[in-house]
Amino acid sequence: MTIGALLGMAAHIDGKGVSVLDVTGLAQKGGAVASHIQLSAQPDSTCATRIPVASADLLLGCDAIVSTGTEALASLRLGSKAVVNISPMPTAAMIKQANWHFPSDACKQTLKSVVGEECAFFNANAIALAALGDAIYANPLVLGYAWQKGWVPLSLHALQEAITLNGVAVTENQAAFHWGRQAAHNLSATLATLDLLPTPPQAAPSS
Repeated sequence: MTIGALLGMAAHIDGKGVSVLDVTGLAQKGGAVASHIQLSAQPDSTCATRIPVASADLLLGCDAIVSTGTEALASLRLGSKAVVNISPMPTAAMIKQANWHFPSDACKQTLKSVVGEECAFFNANAIALAALGDAIYANPLVLGYAWQKGWVPLSLHALQEAITLNGVAVTENQAAFHWGRQAAHNLSATLATLDLLPTPPQAAPSS
């Protein structure tokens, strides 16, 4: 919801039209949140509040499982773009099934089968925790990644100003957005800077 609010304010600063519809459902009980965000060149050009079926240009997936849910997939089409936080999120299945594993590979395959190859997957939680000390900044990271890819049609000035006007942890959210841009530019270098690259297996000593 915060990302939707930031995009809405940034669109206003850029003089564009915007419509933001938050579908919260059981969010207050730990459920998913889906935000339908429409941007247009002119302030009076938006007419609907909900993204029509197969009409979304970009999916900002802050939760991989929610990103491959029925509602999200229905809004996508071949040619849509997607940036997804692949960090494992708590689910009810973790409690009910002791051997359950987060389906990261299945999520990737599902999204690619719908939109094609223009998908980016990275562990935004890990980067936020390593860079800023709290995974709460993962969502601005996802936004920064998408903007750097050229998939968010808003100016850098407007997005930075929107974060400032939001007035909550401004320095940290600005930094998270910047880390997302760095990750989009060179993910491997970003992970290396934060010491997040996996350690290669050590060769067994010769006898």
